[in-house]
Amino acid sequence: MLPYLYAMFLLWLFGGLLIRTVSGLQGTIYPFANESIDTPIVSTTSGRFAGLTIRQTNVWIGIPYAASPVGLLRWQKAQPYVKNDSRNDTVRNATYYSPSCPQTIREGGSSGPFDEDCLYLNIWAPHTPPPSTSTEYPVMLWLHGGALQEGSSTQIVYDGLSWTNAAIQVNKSFIMVSINYRLNVFGFFSQSALIDDNGQTIANQGLSDQRMAMKWIQDNIGYFGGDKNKITLAGQSSGSTSVCIHIVSPLSIGLFHAAILESGSCDTVSYMFDKQFAYSTANDLALRVGCNMTDSIQQLACLRTINSSLLFTNAINVSIPLLTSPPFKNLIKLGQVFPFNVIFDGIEIPIHPLQAFLSSAFNHVPTLLGANQDEFVLRLLYEEYFHPPINAEDYLTRVLPIATY
Repeated sequence: MLPYLYAMFLLWLFGGLLIRTVSGLQGTIYPFANESIDTPIVSTTSGRFAGLTIRQTNVWIGIPYAASPVGLLRWQKAQPYVKNDSRNDTVRNATYYSPSCPQTIREGGSSGPFDEDCLYLNIWAPHTPPPSTSTEYPVMLWLHGGALQEGSSTQIVYDGLSWTNAAIQVNKSFIMVSINYRLNVFGFFSQSALIDDNGQTIANQGLSDQRMAMKWIQDNIGYFGGDKNKITLAGQSSGSTSVCIHIVSPLSIGLFHAAILESGSCDTVSYMFDKQFAYSTANDLALRVGCNMTDSIQQLACLRTINSSLLFTNAINVSIPLLTSPPFKNLIKLGQVFPFNVIFDGIEIPIHPLQAFLSSAFNHVPTLLGANQDEFVLRLLYEEYFHPPINAEDYLTRVLPIATY
């Protein structure tokens, strides 16, 4: 009976690599929209948006913060969002989530729809204006987890309504912002011909998305009653790792003023590769999708024409060289070592983060570090995690009390 239960539990939790990446999708309506009692309108650099007032919080869902990273912008660093002139005075509906960035569908994760056009943010702000013009609300930008391979601001666990309302109740009001950012092969890809106008390597596109969101907040959060000089960057798991990278990145200086890291740090071994590793995985991917040209410029142009669903499906099968023995072998089984991940590019991350801390070459901001009580618990359902392995019955005896807590 135990092996059967074990199999069913794994099927429920990790079942399916269904990929849905359809152009021009609208996401799901905000789950608490039916509770709205007002329609607050705000003007931003991205346009004018009508949101919701729910309980004591104004909510705006699905505001674009960067240009859509499609076509020739696939794998480019995040670009500023440019308003359509014909829509300058149009009030747009901000009550629907945007599509999530392309990823694997997992039980309890992002349910879709998915689209490369996914660079949108959500804002929860107190309905009551700040007590004075000189005391605007502090801001928290939340970066979701998911190993930089999956996750979304649409996940209910990251909904800001309960957070902001709880803060209002204790007179500690703040504004919460959550974002989508590019993931996996779309957000952490590099190739020898992928360079900017200065001849520098382009990589870590997902991190550049996060930085573009910070810049958008700097330019716009005042319209929501927020203080651009009191921005806390916070995240969980790989979102926390992202926060740590921004702490050591010279490109993020001045864009945030405090940090919260929950179960993730700069030295997470499975998140760091070099450029040669990235180029190798790019060539492997190109071979799989029929773009195996010897000329890197032609190869890149070909890769940009590949349908996003086909690209992703092949990307998850790209080989990871030199990672075939414990502990890396077990990490691969856990899905914690991925071929498309953070790259030491010499720009975003000029030196190893630990070296940056030791040499004081980082952004000196107040920082809170911690670990979530149940971080990684679901991943323990892979019995291959244990080395040496144990039998299924002993495994379930140990894991089920945790998994059903």
